[in-house]
Amino acid sequence: METSMIARRNFCFAVTGATAWQVLPASAQDSYPDRSVRLVVGFPAGGTTDMMGRLMAKELAARLGQSFVVDNRPGASSNIGTASVARAASDGYTLLLATVANATNVTAYKNLSFDIQKDLVPIAGIAIVPNVLVVSASSPFKTFDDYLNFARKNPGKLTFASGSSGSSQHLAGELFKTMAKVEMLHIPYPGSAPALTDVMGGQVDSIFDNLPSALPHIASGKLRALAVTSPSRAPALPDIRTVAELGFPGFEAYSWQGLMAPKGTPETVVQKLSSTVSESLTDPSVLAQIVRLGGASNKLNAEDFRKFVKAEIDKWGPIIIKSGTVIE
Repeated sequence: METSMIARRNFCFAVTGATAWQVLPASAQDSYPDRSVRLVVGFPAGGTTDMMGRLMAKELAARLGQSFVVDNRPGASSNIGTASVARAASDGYTLLLATVANATNVTAYKNLSFDIQKDLVPIAGIAIVPNVLVVSASSPFKTFDDYLNFARKNPGKLTFASGSSGSSQHLAGELFKTMAKVEMLHIPYPGSAPALTDVMGGQVDSIFDNLPSALPHIASGKLRALAVTSPSRAPALPDIRTVAELGFPGFEAYSWQGLMAPKGTPETVVQKLSSTVSESLTDPSVLAQIVRLGGASNKLNAEDFRKFVKAEIDKWGPIIIKSGTVIE
């Protein structure tokens, strides 16, 4: 999967199951990192999350003088990769690229082997990637109001696709249903690609897709963008208004990425990584690359990122429960 209610933020865009506690000598903390660092990404290579992880790995390596190696550990909506980091040594040499899935999985999965708020520590926010409400170019819905009015007049007839149940695409649609007080039919697919294919073909009315995967089809004229789901307009689609602008203030649904480490990671290491991420997010070339990925900076220090993650958990929990998307 590749979707807050807190105050507006600065949007500009084989790991071993080792002991979970390891105290580094002060000299080792001062020289950190003195060897390669592994960055676990809980999704396959090639997707937006993976590309964001590789961008940040490159920047951290350039600024800290050691390689940061991306380790893709997909499965169970990133739970497999996250569990491996939660079990890793807390020495700063195994990190997690956290995403919105880590917040939604708290409610969506009943039997997680880890607690994202207790077993990992936040380091920094990196980026948000908005979703965009799109329909086929041949759809009768020319505007967001056309879409909304049809949904209100025809309960249960409007369909929206997603790459999977519990994905940011699905939850954006569920949030829209709740805030607009409409009934819509969710059609889950095994991935975004087949979902987009059926939306373009008219088999499904719409999808609240991740912006990067929808952008090429919007540019080619195969999809029509009706609204973006971020609190402010997406740099990649500056003329497309937000759902909030179009009558639903407070509507926010997007993917996001940030950095986490195992619980017990030395504070000096956390702060060094946090400040390095922050520094990279002031670099115009890095910000431009995030925009090209369809995102925007979400520069947050460790404490603000902790609050952000908690707010995302609190926000999506009731939506997930109402939608019935709970996995045993």
